[in-house]
Amino acid sequence: MDHDKLLNLGAELGRQLMASGAEIYRVEESINRLLTAYGLQPQVFAIPNCLIVSVNTPEGHPLTRMCRIPAHGTDIELLERCNALCRRLCREVPPIDQALSLVNHLQDDLRHFPAYVLPISYMVTSAFFALFFGGSLPDCLSAALCGLAVALCGLFGHFFTGSNLFFRTVISSAAASGLAQLLVFLGCGRNLDAITIGTLMVLVPGMALTNAMREIMAGDLISGLTRTAEVILVATAIALGTALPLLVGSGSAAVASDPLSPGYLSCLWAFCACVGFGLAFNIQGRGILICGLGAALSWLVYLLTLSLWENDILCAFLSAMAVGAYSEIMARVRHCPVTGYLQVALLPLVPGAGIYHAMVYCVGGYTNLFLSTLLHTLGFAAALSVGAMLITSLLCALLPRLRREGTSTS
Repeated sequence: MDHDKLLNLGAELGRQLMASGAEIYRVEESINRLLTAYGLQPQVFAIPNCLIVSVNTPEGHPLTRMCRIPAHGTDIELLERCNALCRRLCREVPPIDQALSLVNHLQDDLRHFPAYVLPISYMVTSAFFALFFGGSLPDCLSAALCGLAVALCGLFGHFFTGSNLFFRTVISSAAASGLAQLLVFLGCGRNLDAITIGTLMVLVPGMALTNAMREIMAGDLISGLTRTAEVILVATAIALGTALPLLVGSGSAAVASDPLSPGYLSCLWAFCACVGFGLAFNIQGRGILICGLGAALSWLVYLLTLSLWENDILCAFLSAMAVGAYSEIMARVRHCPVTGYLQVALLPLVPGAGIYHAMVYCVGGYTNLFLSTLLHTLGFAAALSVGAMLITSLLCALLPRLRREGTSTS
């Protein structure tokens, strides 16, 4: 048995999983299952920017591979390919050279949307989130223009900022905020908050915050704290970028209001916004519609529960449980990872507006509002994480048992 090749096999699969945006637990679990199928007992350690895989030879010599993971986005199509191949290799256990060839060619003929789809994705997402947050049709069109500005900053900003995510986010959020103020000043838009927050939803690290909470609660403390630091960094960059045009335009940072409309029509806006956002995640085929339906479901459950209880954190918890169950069922029907369905479906609930409000209060000097909004945002994100984790754990424990019982009685 060639332990070096097996170690390379596990490390390469893990690297591609992390490059696709897979969760830390999924990366570690996939590598463990793969190398265990080949008769090894690996030790795997992963954090968002580093992967370490180690095995011992029969002679007791340790072998280790370390991969540094560069900054990356989320590619659900690649994630689904990695997951399907890992299942296949664990089931068939082909020769090592053949398995290595399959892993190394994972990205061959990988489906991607054309380059022009990313600006369209940002425009659609920003436009419908502006409606979602209570904007009018002029606000929707204004947000689409602001989304285009953010996309262009993302596509060409690296020429000025290199790989520095902080300054690129500052430039993108400043462009969105400045253009939103200009459009409102010209009369093209009316609700500045709806336009700005709708546009910034493509930048606000709401999902990163929710994932950070999930990883901390799952025991991956280093990864969770790393993601939390990333969230704080990006939120600060958004606050600085947003505040600069506000200070120039009005002399002080504006106190953000909550423009969210409670109408059930917002479920439709959530569906359309998340279908647009799914394009940026490279979700192919009918999966993108499933994600959009999950987003509409998450917001519908939130509105229904909010009509019964005034505690929005409790409503977020119940909604996360509903969308978690929906995502798990869809993932099993399609034999795909739950990541894409869950992350996109939770997008209307992630506290992106809360992060925006908190940072604007901070920059504006409203200390009490900043602290209260920040604590509420963290509580809201924790409720989403606990709700999604709870239903996922229950279904993972119950579904295999029900399947075995169904097989034994048939």
